[in-house]
Amino acid sequence: MTEPRGNDRSSTLENLHPGFLYTVARFMVFGACVVVLFVIGFRSWLLVLGALLLSAPLSFFLLRKQREAFAMRVEGRMSKRQEEKAKLRAALAGEDDER
Repeated sequence: MTEPRGNDRSSTLENLHPGFLYTVARFMVFGACVVVLFVIGFRSWLLVLGALLLSAPLSFFLLRKQREAFAMRVEGRMSKRQEEKAKLRAALAGEDDER
């Protein structure tokens, strides 16, 4: 039998790529800004420009956790690639010395 998994939704969100979550959250903040500015009375290109200008600083403060998770993931992948690259170079250098 399988064990019940408390909250399936949270486990699904934890498995998503942090970059995807951050991007979706940025679009949601932008959409919320569009709605608020539309209700206030902004129309046409001022609506989009105002939403962009408003959503950028809001995203910086509101999405710090998602941005840091994304940065940690990128940093981890970069360090892993650098380690693999160093191992490959060491292996290649070892093969050259044997000749």
